[in-house]
Amino acid sequence: MFKILIVDDEPFEREGVKFLIDKYGLELEVYEADSGERALVFMMDNPVDILFTDIRMKGMDGLDMAAELRSRNMPIKVIFMSAYGEFEYAQRAIDLKAIRYILKPVEVEEFLRVVKQVIQLCEDERQAKEQQSRMEEAYRSASHYMKQKVLSNLIMGDRHLPEQPHFPIEGATHVRLILLDSRNRFFDMLDQDFERRLGEVIRRDFEVAHLNEFQTLLVVEADTEQSREQLTEKGTRLISWFRETYGGDVSVVIGGPVDDAGQLYSQFHQLESMLEYKFFYEEGTVLLAFPQAAAADSQTAHLEEALEELKQSIGRSRFDSAKQRFEGLFGELQNSEHVSVTYIKYLCTEIVKAVFDASAKKNADTFKLNLERIYKAAKLSDLKRIVLDLMEEQESQQLQQSTNASTDGMPKKVIETVVAMIEKEYGTDLSLELLAERVYLTPSYLSHLFKKHKGISFNKYLTIYRMEKTKELLLTTNRKIIDISQEVGYGNFPYFSSLFKNHYGKTPSQFREETAL
Repeated sequence: MFKILIVDDEPFEREGVKFLIDKYGLELEVYEADSGERALVFMMDNPVDILFTDIRMKGMDGLDMAAELRSRNMPIKVIFMSAYGEFEYAQRAIDLKAIRYILKPVEVEEFLRVVKQVIQLCEDERQAKEQQSRMEEAYRSASHYMKQKVLSNLIMGDRHLPEQPHFPIEGATHVRLILLDSRNRFFDMLDQDFERRLGEVIRRDFEVAHLNEFQTLLVVEADTEQSREQLTEKGTRLISWFRETYGGDVSVVIGGPVDDAGQLYSQFHQLESMLEYKFFYEEGTVLLAFPQAAAADSQTAHLEEALEELKQSIGRSRFDSAKQRFEGLFGELQNSEHVSVTYIKYLCTEIVKAVFDASAKKNADTFKLNLERIYKAAKLSDLKRIVLDLMEEQESQQLQQSTNASTDGMPKKVIETVVAMIEKEYGTDLSLELLAERVYLTPSYLSHLFKKHKGISFNKYLTIYRMEKTKELLLTTNRKIIDISQEVGYGNFPYFSSLFKNHYGKTPSQFREETAL
């Protein structure tokens, strides 16, 4: 429905025009104004298709208003209405390209004929614009398809390419490939406005090639002066944008600047091979496909040395030392760009073999299953968890075997020593780790022995002993409860009161009051 603005300083005249529009069912959305000034302000903020205006009005008249519209290039169809039929007014109207000129009083047939002609003209122009828009969209689609085709041929190394192929970005002297990768199905679920929104983030000329539902490739006009830090920051912004806008995590692999379209093939495959290093990171990582030079051979030698130390610790059942060395090793690998996934998995299989060799009961099926889990691991964090779990499981089995094989003398003596320390130092900041260090055992082994000989865990035993001492002090002294709390090892009084209530069913003050009766 088209919009018409009726302008006349006489309310009666405006009502008459509105009445005719309504009576004869003209499909127009009607607005009105009582002066040229108000009409002009309205049209600045509200698009109007047809202006139906009186010529002579107080202040700005209809002709001046139409002239102002033309000076602002506002394509509004104008119908002048006036009681003055002098030639000069009509001539001025023609000079201003007025569509029609109607004399007052308005004749119904003339009014309908003129207004319907203007509505049809608006409709013709609307259809013409839509047709033009469809043609432009078709051109853009065809152009986009051709660019996609060229880009696809470039990165796939099509042998039918011209001898000197051009970049898909017109006028670009350097471009950079950016590969977006998701572990989950993602890119086929993006909306049609994706590329426009992406352009607001990249702020450079670029082309997009959707490789599959897991990967999309960007060809971006390159700034050859950008540092690695700036590129990493740019990739991080992209990751954050995808997460905030579409709720998905992607990894970003950024290539170096390319000044020859023929090099895109090799760079694309360099980006693909770089994805192998995504294994070392969680989802949502920036990788640069032109790493700084590094002594890869030296790092490999260092890893081999660390592996031998690990295997020796496992062979001696020093699992605390082995796990600590393993954690350090993976800390180094977390930022590695020079060690392949295949090599890392080889290191892990060697550790699994060492654990298998150290096992008293060797289970070949379990060994094969563990190797398969390592082979199928998709992330460095998954691989780390598999190996750590395996070492902890073997440590637990050896502790059990050691305890079962030993006499009760030595373990019992150690536990008696620990209990004596608890009874003497219960008011200090005691911990399993601290006492294990004093009796020269690992915390996990001490925990195992303590529960075996006392029937409850170390922490529970310590808590019970402290609660018993609290009860004793409440019954035998008049000391403040907050002081008793600190004396038995609890600096946090609310926590102490809650713990006591859980243990005895009432707060320390309630306990003291009831027992004093």
